[in-house]
Amino acid sequence: MSVAERLYYTSAVLEFDAVVTDIRLDSTLKNEAGQKEQLWQVALDRTAFYPEGGGQPWDMGVLVATSKSGAVLEVPVERVEEDEAGEVWHYVRKPLVAGTAVQGVVDAARRTDHEQQHSGQHLLSAMFLRELGAATVSFHLGAEVSTIDVVLREGVERLTEDDLRQVQDAANRVVFEGRPMMSHWIEREMADLMLERGDLRKVPERVGRMRIVQMQGIEFNACGGTHVANTGAIGAVTLRRVEKVKKGWRVEFCCGLRAVRAARRDFEILKEAAGLLSVGAVDVLGRVEKLLEDKKVAAKELKKLQALLPPGSQV
Repeated sequence: MSVAERLYYTSAVLEFDAVVTDIRLDSTLKNEAGQKEQLWQVALDRTAFYPEGGGQPWDMGVLVATSKSGAVLEVPVERVEEDEAGEVWHYVRKPLVAGTAVQGVVDAARRTDHEQQHSGQHLLSAMFLRELGAATVSFHLGAEVSTIDVVLREGVERLTEDDLRQVQDAANRVVFEGRPMMSHWIEREMADLMLERGDLRKVPERVGRMRIVQMQGIEFNACGGTHVANTGAIGAVTLRRVEKVKKGWRVEFCCGLRAVRAARRDFEILKEAAGLLSVGAVDVLGRVEKLLEDKKVAAKELKKLQALLPPGSQV
């Protein structure tokens, strides 16, 4: 059995026609009602579904099969993985017979989100390195939170707020420039030469051809993930939180529509807090500081009054 043609490497199309080439039972599970459900793995001759890998989660969507009578069967794709032989398996709960023609439809919103976060990670890693000399050592793209772990250059102990603003501003300038993002395949020998020249920061431990993603004028990166067509499509980049971890500093970030939703949530929280304090949003911080100061003064006064009470008395 030959492995599937990977359409996500050559096209942005999220709907495609394919044929089932193989199917195998993965497991038998029980649903919430206690009924047994079988989970199947389906292989196709071509697919636009991205399998989990390289820090990026898998695509989701549906496989649609139409019988000769016109009956339509829609099978949700819950997970996609690549095995050691390079075959892509689509996890479904309804079996499809080998040889069945199907139409695949990838969840566009999920794919766009992953592309924005993954391309944003490439951009942030490049800016941390260029602006601060901080190298990225790991990346996690979660359903709500994305992070990179960076190691600061020798002699630097921590990331400051000014550092974060500097990197964030640099990243968003590249977003506004709309630089093209392109990918191509090269042989391992060429990758080693690019590493020696300093064009690549690292090369995966694998043999054979590898995919290089280029952000024009910024960086080359060996990567098998999906990406936006240009940096403008990453959307706004915002750094949310920083914490010290074993490998260095963990930076939480979000890009594109996630950044918009995060900003909206922050505003709603700020507006609610302002309402509770009966002040405008811009006055929340000052009002909270005043309340804390009043609390300190009240605590001191209470302590003075307690000192005036006879021994054994309680307030």
